[in-house]
Amino acid sequence: MNRSDSDAAVPDRPVRRFGPAGCLHAFALVRPAEALSVALLFCYALVLLVCYYLLKTLREPLLLAEGSAEIKSYAQAVIALVLLVLVPLYAAAFKRVERARLVRGITVLFIGNLLLFAFLGEAGVDIAFAYYVWVGVFGVVILAQFWAHAADAFDVESGERVFPAIVVGATLGGLVGPLAFRVLYPAVGIRALMLICAGLLVVTLPLVGWSRRAVPADSRRGGAVDVRTSPARSVGARSGFALVLADPYLRLLALLVVLLNCVNSTGEYLLAEVIVARADEQVAIDAAADRGALIAGFYASFFFVVNALAVAAQLLLVGRLFGWIGVQGAVLVAPVIALVGYGLAAFLPVFTLLRILKTFENSVDYSVTNTARHALYLPLPPEERYAGKTAIDAFFWRFGDLLQAGMVYFGVNALDFGLREFACVNAALAVVWIGVALGLARGYARCTAPAAARHALVSSSHSSTPASTIATR
Repeated sequence: MNRSDSDAAVPDRPVRRFGPAGCLHAFALVRPAEALSVALLFCYALVLLVCYYLLKTLREPLLLAEGSAEIKSYAQAVIALVLLVLVPLYAAAFKRVERARLVRGITVLFIGNLLLFAFLGEAGVDIAFAYYVWVGVFGVVILAQFWAHAADAFDVESGERVFPAIVVGATLGGLVGPLAFRVLYPAVGIRALMLICAGLLVVTLPLVGWSRRAVPADSRRGGAVDVRTSPARSVGARSGFALVLADPYLRLLALLVVLLNCVNSTGEYLLAEVIVARADEQVAIDAAADRGALIAGFYASFFFVVNALAVAAQLLLVGRLFGWIGVQGAVLVAPVIALVGYGLAAFLPVFTLLRILKTFENSVDYSVTNTARHALYLPLPPEERYAGKTAIDAFFWRFGDLLQAGMVYFGVNALDFGLREFACVNAALAVVWIGVALGLARGYARCTAPAAARHALVSSSHSSTPASTIATR
């Protein structure tokens, strides 16, 4: 069956209310033929995020029980320096290894790392700082790989429709992970938790090939020419850094993630400061209280609430929001929230306000911003989606942490900054972030204009099709 025959049948076919397509269609425009591939990517994202949040929640008490919020900021800077070395290595591997094999190979490497940490921890080696850095590297690389894999599977029109459904799997994983941590951490301990996460990563290995093969031919990338791919724009065999620096659109994406993560990490520093102070107060009141357990309990509760809100937003809001304002409007949501939130925190930097601000900010980041940020790569050629995206999501993302660590060090030690002053800095950065988001919105509109024109042309030829169904390009 060719593309036109398939598409002619899809608009008039009712979506099964209780089948996979029916469930996914509740929060994204998923065609019945796409249901299996989206469901597999949904499960892939779910398992990855459960694993990541188990490991991420574990790193907080490991480091903060004996350290401080300032040490945490410096650990973020080390992550950026490590990624400065790893990004060119990833780009070199991309040129030599088939994409699915590369994704599986990197996953196997991380599984080996986890087994090594479990062994060293059991042997009595202090792994807290190294583990904290490793989780930072793991999070950006494994998730960048996943979203590059997902963007590589669908064409632009299909990706814009199905990405909200796939992100639901990621946000659900972020919700389940902290809940599982609260049950597993006291029951099995640190080392067994690492082994459980290694097992979860093993589960994702077959999903790489299954999810790609399940994408229907008429939704798959490659049937139509990528909007930005032409002989004049061929990216060739360049490193991820070279790709980013050579392209204005990628440079704006890099600047976006630097600002996003710098603002977010500075907010995390402010929150960690008040959490540690609060834990110290409780220990002073009750000498039997465990400082590490208090911190771990707060973060488990905090991550659960953040991800519960993110799941609700993903299920009830994101798909509709993308329909209302598109990818271009969605990238503006987070910086506007940051400007308003940190502007308020500059006047009232107290525990309750900072907790509410970070809960709301992170839940929006994990739902609306995450979906929009990954969708911005849909029009790009393969090397920019993999090597370019990995450079941005790995090094440039963590460069925001490096910038934030320098701000914290200079602010604390040279300028005697407190919570109020750092909140003012974040509000100022949010203004710059809004400007970058506006530039990206214009760039994305230019990149997708030919695809949008084709979509409108085909839609007009199916004028009898109900508005709720999915027209083809």
